[in-house]
Amino acid sequence: MADYGVSAGQFVAVIWDQSSPAEALKDLVEKLRTLTGGEGQVSVENISQLLQSAHKESSFDVILSGVIPGSTTLHSTEILAEMARILRPGGCLFLKEPVETAVVNNSKVRTTSKLCSALTLSGLVEVKELLREPLSPEEVQSVQEHLGYQSDSLLSVRITGKKPNFEVGSSSQLKLSIAKKSSPPVKPAVDPAAAKLWTLSANDMEDESVHLWPRRRTGKREVKGTGELPAQVGLWKLLPGRCLPLCQLPLPWDAGLQTRGAGAPERQQSQ
Repeated sequence: MADYGVSAGQFVAVIWDQSSPAEALKDLVEKLRTLTGGEGQVSVENISQLLQSAHKESSFDVILSGVIPGSTTLHSTEILAEMARILRPGGCLFLKEPVETAVVNNSKVRTTSKLCSALTLSGLVEVKELLREPLSPEEVQSVQEHLGYQSDSLLSVRITGKKPNFEVGSSSQLKLSIAKKSSPPVKPAVDPAAAKLWTLSANDMEDESVHLWPRRRTGKREVKGTGELPAQVGLWKLLPGRCLPLCQLPLPWDAGLQTRGAGAPERQQSQ
């Protein structure tokens, strides 16, 4: 019994079916009650009535199913899910079941790997095989009588699984650290003198010191009269001793707009 980890004060469920010998079941229950003591509890449940039972979730520390000597219990997906439901977080399930060692199509008896997968899908963790042994002559006869199944490649396997240390559907508050949004960068102040210099108005366009010159297209030779478009047209303001660029505008070619060279534009001579 020490292999099942049963101790004083625990709540244990024993699952049996029609293949379980009555005397073996009674003997197992008596040993379990001795281990759990007066503060513990041992419940006995037939596997066919387990889904209709009134057991609340997280009711048992240990569940033993099919472990009664001579039992050949098969555990359906629904039964495994129900046993996982009534297990307490951190509780253990121990079961024994006949398994196939050969791959048989449409077999009601699963292989060990499929049984372990079914336990994992039911919500249990740390699923592992404890013992694998041949079926006794009584168990072979029980498989034929109670399961209507016959095979020469059957073994009996004992498997355990543990319920996670939390209840399915439970929730907890998560503390999230959210960084504050940084304030948008402050635009640098604009020098009023510079803003006035680069601002055009109707009066500026009437100023005789403002002129338009097309800039030479980079990488191309411009030929007068060919109709090629200059890359950009520059707007310049002539001041005493210097020529300031005001802006560059993409404009279509006009015969009246002629380049003055690659350097700064020269002031047009009045006709």
